[in-house]
Amino acid sequence: MCKPLIRLLATLGLAVFASFSFAQSSVSGLNEYTPIPLAQYLQVVKENNAIIGNRRLSKETAAAIKDSLALYQFRPIISYTKGTFYQQVPYTPYTSPTSNTYGVNFNLEGWGKRAARSEYGDAEIGRSETDYLATEADVQTIATLGYIDALRNRLLFNSYARAAKRISTLPVNAQTKDSTQFLSYYENASAKDLQFTSLSLLNYTGGALKNLPLPIGNLNVRPQAFEPDKQINQALMSRSDILVLQAAMNSAEKNINMTKANRNWDVMPYVSYTATPQYDSGGYTYAPQSGYSAGIQIPFPVNNFLQNADIVQASNQKLGLELQLRDLKEQVRVQVMQALLQYESAKQILAQANDGLNSVSKTADQSSVKGIMDVRDKEGALIDAQTNHVKALVNVLRQSGNYSAPPL
Repeated sequence: MCKPLIRLLATLGLAVFASFSFAQSSVSGLNEYTPIPLAQYLQVVKENNAIIGNRRLSKETAAAIKDSLALYQFRPIISYTKGTFYQQVPYTPYTSPTSNTYGVNFNLEGWGKRAARSEYGDAEIGRSETDYLATEADVQTIATLGYIDALRNRLLFNSYARAAKRISTLPVNAQTKDSTQFLSYYENASAKDLQFTSLSLLNYTGGALKNLPLPIGNLNVRPQAFEPDKQINQALMSRSDILVLQAAMNSAEKNINMTKANRNWDVMPYVSYTATPQYDSGGYTYAPQSGYSAGIQIPFPVNNFLQNADIVQASNQKLGLELQLRDLKEQVRVQVMQALLQYESAKQILAQANDGLNSVSKTADQSSVKGIMDVRDKEGALIDAQTNHVKALVNVLRQSGNYSAPPL
């Protein structure tokens, strides 16, 4: 997962949301929710997000460019010459024959040029495909985290609503009134939070969703155990940012070959046909005549022997990518280890929250205000712990090059 790109996309998403939310009115239809599971939501994002769509167009452009690069550069030139006409004649009577010359010459590009261009085109197709997959993974990761936030707010809303319903069955007194007022306040607050986070989910769908997306599921994801070395090896093989750099390096290598091949000599053969009609000159009649001529030109690439700036530039481009890849691999190892540390902490907090809810559920008096409120507090703490656990799990998977959706 490319963190600078994700931060950029998140910033853009917040900016878009800020201008979007204030422009909506209460009758715009955005107060209506439509349930949507995570897998379906991510599919909508994949098909309609503009950033992903632009990368998809780049793939098509690369394929079209490859077709043009693979064409043989023939470039024929057709010529026609009338005459020759002389301003002065050598003697009288003299008639200048008005011959017609038709010619064609063409460029035969040097050996290896077309093959090198075709290989470079294939490399660019691969690079564009990798860029597309990496962008799709980055955008869907941001969308997944937003979906988790929206689901958390929905679960909190349900938690406050259930507690309020239980207390409403108890005898009315000062304690039940205070608790009902407290729960009502946070129930309304979580409803607004849900609307806010659901609105943010629209930022990535390109206007495909007309109602607020309502997340489905729960955050009760089973904790997982990871082996650091295994996760690091998987990341080095599967991380999208590493694959993007490797594809760019392959393209740079093919560009070096193409640059060298472009220095090969071209050949320019030509052929012409001259037709002279019958004419009279000096008392003689000359019959119609025709003739052919052929030749070859070989441009001598003197400048290629005097400089190699094009090769140096192409080689340094690849070298720069190699240096980036070396540093990125070191960063990946650190990022995976940091993600695993965060995940272990999230697992511990989740286990404590589970134990806390189980303990109070067994000991609390479910028919009393205090018991109901104690259970609700532990339930809210568990929802927060589950949210952090799922987010930490998503981070571990992404840092390890696994871009599958979490099982919510």
